[in-house]
Amino acid sequence: MVTALAQTCIHHPARTGAAVCMTCHQVVCQECATRWDGINYCRPCLALRRGATQRRAPVWDILSRLGLVVLWLALLGAVARLMAWSLAQVGSWLS
Repeated sequence: MVTALAQTCIHHPARTGAAVCMTCHQVVCQECATRWDGINYCRPCLALRRGATQRRAPVWDILSRLGLVVLWLALLGAVARLMAWSLAQVGSWLS
């Protein structure tokens, strides 16, 4: 197997390779290589990966907020039922 240092960068042919992108397996120079979560990526692959996570994040954000709203509404409903029950008990004591 040929090491990354023996090959040239796919984007800069005059530069020696410093890393291998783990998505497209192309050799890239130090400037083109980016490490994200401990894994080497070239710029185009990293942009695709970041775009995918950015597209997913708003959906999960909306779902988590919706879950919190449902939880709060359930809690408010339980408090309202408890208050209605306690007012009924007080009313039965007064009559």
